[in-house]
Amino acid sequence: MSRKPIKAIVGLAAVALLATASCSSSSSASSTSTKVKAHGTPIVVGQILPMTGANLALPEAGKALVASIAALNAAGGINGHPLKLDQCDSQGVASIEVQCAQTMVSDHVVATLEDDTFSSPAEVNSILKGAGIPRIGITEDDVTDYENPDNMDFTGGGVFSLVGIMEDLIHRGDKKITVVLPDTPSAVETHLLLDPIAAAEGAKVVNYVLVSSASGDYSQYVAQAEENGAQGIVIALGNAQLVEVAQAIDQLNPKIDYATGIAGLTLNQLKELGSFSKKASYVWWTPGIGDVKNFPGLAQPIAALTKYEKGVALDTMTSVSLSSWLAVHAFYEVMKSHKGTPKAASVLAAFKAAKDIPMNGIIKPWTPGDLQSAGTLSSIITNVSQPWMYRIAYNGKGSQTSPSQLFNTFAGLPGTSTTSSS
Repeated sequence: MSRKPIKAIVGLAAVALLATASCSSSSSASSTSTKVKAHGTPIVVGQILPMTGANLALPEAGKALVASIAALNAAGGINGHPLKLDQCDSQGVASIEVQCAQTMVSDHVVATLEDDTFSSPAEVNSILKGAGIPRIGITEDDVTDYENPDNMDFTGGGVFSLVGIMEDLIHRGDKKITVVLPDTPSAVETHLLLDPIAAAEGAKVVNYVLVSSASGDYSQYVAQAEENGAQGIVIALGNAQLVEVAQAIDQLNPKIDYATGIAGLTLNQLKELGSFSKKASYVWWTPGIGDVKNFPGLAQPIAALTKYEKGVALDTMTSVSLSSWLAVHAFYEVMKSHKGTPKAASVLAAFKAAKDIPMNGIIKPWTPGDLQSAGTLSSIITNVSQPWMYRIAYNGKGSQTSPSQLFNTFAGLPGTSTTSSS
C-alpha cells in the first residue's frame, strides 16, 4: 500500500484519537501549589500540543502533564532531580508547531512527553530527530511520526484508534460497517486505509457518512448509517457532533450496533448521554478511567491528578489525562537508575534499551524496541510497539473494563499472522 491513505487522514486521526477531548474551554495549564521535595538540578522535558486552537484543543493533556510532574516532584523527583516542564501551546497551527520544536531544541529539553503535532508533523519530526530529542508518549498521527525511530508511543497512535473501533464491531460479528466521520477534506480518502483492513477480516465498509459542522439535522446521518444493510457504526467524531449523533440515535433507536473511542469522554458526559452510553461499545488504549476494581494501578494517577490539577474529580477526568500520567511514569521508571542529570542522548539510549517497563498494571509492560509487524502496511507503519486496546462498557454508573478484553489492533491487518488477544 502507498503512503497516500495514511497521509490523507492525518487530521482525521487526531479527531478519532481524542474523540471528545476538544470539548474543554480551558486555555491554560494549571496545578495546585505543592512543596517540592526534589532539589537537584532540574531535568528539562518538553511538550508540544494545542492547549488552545480553533479546530482541536487538548488542554486536558497539557494540564494533566503539569499535575503529573508536580506529583512526581513532590515525591522526590528522579533521584532528587525535579522535572521542569517546557510546555509550548501550538494552537494546532503548523508554523507555531515548528517554532515550538525549535524552542525545545534551544531550551535543551532531554525529551518531550505526550505531545501531539498533527498540523506539521514532518517538520517537527525533522527538527527534534535532528537534535536527538526522543518523544515519549507521542501521539503518532502521520507517516513521519510512525517512521521516526526516536518516537516512542505506548499506544498504536491516531490511525489505529480508528482501526480499533472498526475491529471491535467486526469482533462482535458485524460484517457490514458504516464509518461516521467529520466532513473534512481528508475524510473522503479514509476508504483507502479502512477498506483493505475490513476486507482482510471478512467484512466490508458499506457506508462512509460525513457529518457537517453546520448541520442542524443529525437524524439524516443516522438514516444514512443504516443504509446498505449496515450492522455496526464506527463513530469517529468530536464531542459536539458526537453528542448530536448520540441524541439522534436515542430518538430513532436504530437496530444497529455502534462503537466509538472513550478517549475524552468523562463519566459525567457518559451519564448525560443516557441510553446511548449504555448501548454503545467503547475501545481505548487504557482502561475506563474509574475501573479501579479491575485495575488497582489506576488509583495512583487518579490520586495524583485530583490532588495536583485544580478543579478535577474522578467524574470529570478522561483517559487523555491518564496518558499524560503514563508518559511521566514511564520516564521515571526508565531514568530512575540514571546517575546525575541526563542529556537527550542518554534518555534516548535508555528508552531504546528498556525492556518491560512497568506501566502500573494499567497497560501491558512496555518494551519500546519491540516493534510489531503491520503486515502489508509495514513500509509505512514501522514504529509501533504497543498496539493493544481494551474493550470497554458503560453500565450507567461507571465504565467497566475486563483485563481479558484486550485485543491487538494489528491482528486483522492484511499480511499479518498475529492473534487478536494478549
